[in-house]
Amino acid sequence: MGFFDRFKSKPAATTVSSADSVARIMVVLEYDGDQVLFILLADDGTINRMGTGTEDNREQGLFIGVIDTAAFVTVRSVCSPVLDDWIGGYGDPDAAGKPCKLLVGFQTSAGAELLSQWEYGTESKGPPAEVIAVVKQAVQATEDWYAEQKALSADG
Repeated sequence: MGFFDRFKSKPAATTVSSADSVARIMVVLEYDGDQVLFILLADDGTINRMGTGTEDNREQGLFIGVIDTAAFVTVRSVCSPVLDDWIGGYGDPDAAGKPCKLLVGFQTSAGAELLSQWEYGTESKGPPAEVIAVVKQAVQATEDWYAEQKALSADG
């Protein structure tokens, strides 16, 4: 049985067949005990972001605002594989390197909460490509807004 086969064999308490009902998407990444990324996007344009997601992140300021819903729609477009196959949690018992924790969470318009949680090491195989795609898309979709907020706070 492979690394991810054990994860996929766990029955999910709640399943969603597609991302259409997702109203909120959250990404939280911790590296060696420090939170290095937090992103929350909602279908009403609400946006929250803190950090770069890199292991040397020093940015702790949380920026909150409202933007066009395009960022949310862009991230939601890559969520179906995670919702269909990777809801649940897994901790790598053989994790090597510094500890990492990744949480990709979803809330549906009906209020159901679905989580894909991962604990692994920097020298271990991490989450599958489908989960990483959501994280990367969330970072890319919020990057311009985040850079603008950092610049505004530096000028203010």
